[in-house]
Amino acid sequence: MGNLVSKRKTFCFVSHTGRVQRPILDGSVRYRCFHPAEELRRLGHFSVVTSLTEFLANPCFDYDVYVFHRPNCNKQSPTNFTSLINALKAQGKILVADYDDLIFGTEEIALQSSIVKNGNATPEAVIPLFENNLNGLSVFDKVICSTRPLAKWAKHFNPSATVEVMPNFIPSSLLDLHGKNKFYNKTRQQGTIGYFAGTKSHDKDFPVVMNALHRVLSENPLFTLLVVGPVQVPKSIAALDNVHVNPVLNYFRLPSLMWSCETVIAPLETSDFNDCKSRVKYLEASLAGCRLVATPITDMRDIGSDYMQLVENNNEWYEALSFPPKATEMSKLREKNFNFLLQNCQIEALLKLAGV
Repeated sequence: MGNLVSKRKTFCFVSHTGRVQRPILDGSVRYRCFHPAEELRRLGHFSVVTSLTEFLANPCFDYDVYVFHRPNCNKQSPTNFTSLINALKAQGKILVADYDDLIFGTEEIALQSSIVKNGNATPEAVIPLFENNLNGLSVFDKVICSTRPLAKWAKHFNPSATVEVMPNFIPSSLLDLHGKNKFYNKTRQQGTIGYFAGTKSHDKDFPVVMNALHRVLSENPLFTLLVVGPVQVPKSIAALDNVHVNPVLNYFRLPSLMWSCETVIAPLETSDFNDCKSRVKYLEASLAGCRLVATPITDMRDIGSDYMQLVENNNEWYEALSFPPKATEMSKLREKNFNFLLQNCQIEALLKLAGV
């Protein structure tokens, strides 16, 4: 018991998020900070989550491990961040950089990002941002990433660093709640399809499935499509009677809408940037008891086609959406997916970097 106690550590997650007052409303912060922080506390460690803005205003040097989520460092205009990192290193603290998107790299990589392709930011604004994120990556010798492709990029740009992969996961508290109440087993109407776009950056992804969706919904008037989020729905689809579009909703209302869907779709345009994306759509769909039909990015393939339907072209999208599983098959799939969530609530990679 004494040896176990001696290995307990204190963790501080510091996120470069724009949601300074309520960082939990930032999906990236939830998965990369709040979820692992919860699991650390469950294992007997102490952990807190804060924004970089608040931490710089009131720094604390009392923790053993500092996990910097999406660190950014502008070498042309040094900020308190550089001084903070140097001070923590001088005190022998364990510093870890954490990434869940390809937000660092060269000009070529920056121009692949969805924020540029969707016109949410100009190349002139995004290129220096990727450079500053790359500068942030370079000051860490321990890095953790949400997917294998992302980890390869991190190692490519920081070859001397120890880079580990910690996939996104659903925390124990949510699994306990959903498991006890069997929320994922809620019955729903066959042919109900949901597309949940967290940000406007998915505008370029919708066309991947657009033609197949239009054909499926036109041929099956009893099927329905629910689109949630700021994504731009093509006029040809929005005009259909069996299509419903909801504005952006609070994250905490998401489950109630997802429970109304039998199938959730996750189309993505093919690119190095998108291949670094994670399994979040699978996690949320499985928690809600939905079948996922998705573009086969690496993190989805790592889970496997036994747990979702991976499709690569218009015909495969059409087949997958036109012929949903029978009720008995759906029930088995829901149980299998929920068991996957239970078995993959893991933070071993973080514990390894923290020396636990």
